[in-house]
Amino acid sequence: MHLARPKEHSHIETNREHLGGFMPVPNTRFSELLQDIEPSTTTKTRASGGHTGIRDHLRTQAKFKDRYVTSFLSGSYARDSAIRPRSTSNGQERPDVDIIIVTNFSTDDHPDTVLKEVCKALEDGGDGYEVERINKRSVRVETWQAEMDIVPVASTWNGYMIPDRDTGTWKFTNPPVHTSWSSAQNTRFGGRFKPLVKLFKWWRRINPLTGRRPKGFVLEVLVGLHAPTGETHYGEAFAQLLENIYDAYGYHASIGQKPFIADPADGSNDILGKVSVAQWTEFIEKVRVYAGIARRAQDADDIEEATRQWRRVFGDRFKATATPAKASTYGGFAAAAPVAAGYTFPNAMAAPPAKPRGFA
Repeated sequence: MHLARPKEHSHIETNREHLGGFMPVPNTRFSELLQDIEPSTTTKTRASGGHTGIRDHLRTQAKFKDRYVTSFLSGSYARDSAIRPRSTSNGQERPDVDIIIVTNFSTDDHPDTVLKEVCKALEDGGDGYEVERINKRSVRVETWQAEMDIVPVASTWNGYMIPDRDTGTWKFTNPPVHTSWSSAQNTRFGGRFKPLVKLFKWWRRINPLTGRRPKGFVLEVLVGLHAPTGETHYGEAFAQLLENIYDAYGYHASIGQKPFIADPADGSNDILGKVSVAQWTEFIEKVRVYAGIARRAQDADDIEEATRQWRRVFGDRFKATATPAKASTYGGFAAAAPVAAGYTFPNAMAAPPAKPRGFA
């Protein structure tokens, strides 16, 4: 079931006219939140060291180096759409990094065999990394620097094939297309796409669902489909995003249906394929509830009430603006400047001074 992108709401323009074009909470508050939810400099440094060490290890490991072709980052790190990681039990913020290892395996090789060989190379007879587990399509390593999923792939003419040990088959994937698609969206939104994605992810974290899905990339695609490209106030853009998502999918969710949402890298792949109807229905209901809260925040004529509503949406990290006089010093409904990129890691490896080992 393909669903058309909804039109932006006419009542939103009416509300703006009623308020004389002034939004109670200035863009500065949203920019401050975006800066706050970025990973720290320490987190960035550790993540860079973690993925560099893994890639260098597999590139040079005696029994795997002939399998290794190249490697690159994938996931939210590669797309610069990640938010600060959750703190571990000891208070550290340990990022989650996806690493693609391009190999010369072929689809004739059994996925289970491929993943076990990657695991063995990482462990290196006890002299390498301690593997946490072998997942369905990756090998998980957790170090003091980062939590990393190492994904072996085989090249094909239009992308990559990824081994799936549960089904014993290889699946098509193309992470670099996701990265270029995300970059193109950011250009289309005038630099505001990635900040909106980060706000959406933070909202999802502050207001958790029962299950773990839909995950981050689904949220990213939903922003690309349903956020207003020309809206320069982050609060208004976020309110419209939630309203547009509910308008597009709310009715169908209420009767137990979820849509087909095409993968930007492969139009035949549904990015909601792993999301159950129950998970999708719960997500859409939460979108409905918080769309109402965000709209009340935008329509409030009192800045303290507006702030209170936005803190319901984004939590206590959303700062308060005490008085209208103070708010006016920040420009009220001033256009949002694109937020500086949070953390981008080069695909080329920077060779570490010494190969890190045994960081579990």
